[in-house]
Amino acid sequence: MRINFLSFGIAVIYFGTVASTLSVPRAQSPLPAKKRPHGCDCYTISGPDPGYFQHYKVWDFRGVDLKKHANFNMSEPIDYGDEDWDDDDDGDEQDPQHGRLSPGVHDEKDTDPRSLVFYKTSFERDWSSQNWERRGTPIAPVLMINSKHNVFLTRDHERNDTYGTYLVLRTTRFSEYTSTAEIETRIRNIYRCSVRVRLRLLPAGSVVSEPPQRKEWPPRDPKRHPNVPLNKTIPPLRDGRPPDGACAGIFTYHDQTCESDIEILTRDPAYRVHYANQPDYNFTADHEIPGASTIADIPVPWTTWSTHRLDWLSEMSRWYVNNEMQDAKSYRVPDLESMIILNLWSDGGLWTGDMRIGDSIYLGIEYIELIYNRSSDALMGPYVSLSQSHGGHQRPAPTNGSLGNGDPLEPDREQKHKKCKPGRQGRECRRKKWRNRPHRGSCRRPCNIDEL
Repeated sequence: MRINFLSFGIAVIYFGTVASTLSVPRAQSPLPAKKRPHGCDCYTISGPDPGYFQHYKVWDFRGVDLKKHANFNMSEPIDYGDEDWDDDDDGDEQDPQHGRLSPGVHDEKDTDPRSLVFYKTSFERDWSSQNWERRGTPIAPVLMINSKHNVFLTRDHERNDTYGTYLVLRTTRFSEYTSTAEIETRIRNIYRCSVRVRLRLLPAGSVVSEPPQRKEWPPRDPKRHPNVPLNKTIPPLRDGRPPDGACAGIFTYHDQTCESDIEILTRDPAYRVHYANQPDYNFTADHEIPGASTIADIPVPWTTWSTHRLDWLSEMSRWYVNNEMQDAKSYRVPDLESMIILNLWSDGGLWTGDMRIGDSIYLGIEYIELIYNRSSDALMGPYVSLSQSHGGHQRPAPTNGSLGNGDPLEPDREQKHKKCKPGRQGRECRRKKWRNRPHRGSCRRPCNIDEL
């Protein structure tokens, strides 16, 4: 009888193990919501160099109320003026249209959409989803068309959270072209920064809610904004990886000779990434430039949620995964004001390879965190001044220059102590106070972002 009980126990353990092996992997526990720290004169980061940055901004795409964003009035003119974001202020988090929306604001009586295109949300005020195209060439033969419909918020089907969401960049291979995705910051005078993106490249066959396209803005051109076919047939899983043929990029960008990259090729093993300061290739001599790029094997596969970080400092670029340093370079550190770009693309060339017709690849993003200085901050506080200039990744260099004049004025006493209204009503007031802030000779209250 004792042997029978032992055999029964072994059988239970065996079948339980088989069942757990065949079941869907348990989703990771969500990280705490990202919030802007208050009472800080400047911000520092972990690592060999604290950085000393004047600005902090976070875009948290988890728990976004898609219904509220779906009703956002995009017919109202958006201020795309050449000025800084509304960052170091009070009240953004209380405004559901201009900050991260907490999971507690949802109305359970209403039916929420399962997905929503990015350009119809208030996030488009800070980031611009792209719709330009690039013709095929002998070395990149596939026509590439960026579509705003390839950037959208979607429900997180893997979490036990009714209102869990994340941002998606999608690229799809059609017979004559590839439909791709890109977002870029609206301000282009970022000068030194630490950018962190919590991301995951979704495995082939993942369930992704596609955004509705019943009524589109702007009017749909079938060539430029295709209706992406739904994944009704699930291709074979490739060890939990997406299909081959695309590149996911995170980079600072001024032009092709002033750029710092994180790039992930979906044809690579899931633990491999590429780091580089540009240019990394000598086309005249047809060879790679020594010290410009690194192929790194990271501790966490990019098919699981992990935070990829790029620090652009005065004399060094550093790359991290989950705050563990992976690489550092002093070669060709960017020295001109830049913007931040995230994209997912494929052009059939040697770098990305080509996708199979009908395949779609999805890049999920939970949040983007940016600690940064601007070129107009160069004379303020303990910051490194502009070095001597020398001189796109997918497009020509931006033509507009600095987005600030570097001449803040001392505000009068009444304006200095004036309390701005919270939320959207006080947006212009907070911008004015920030533009008119006095020079600071030092940072008295630094906040280390990685210790909060």
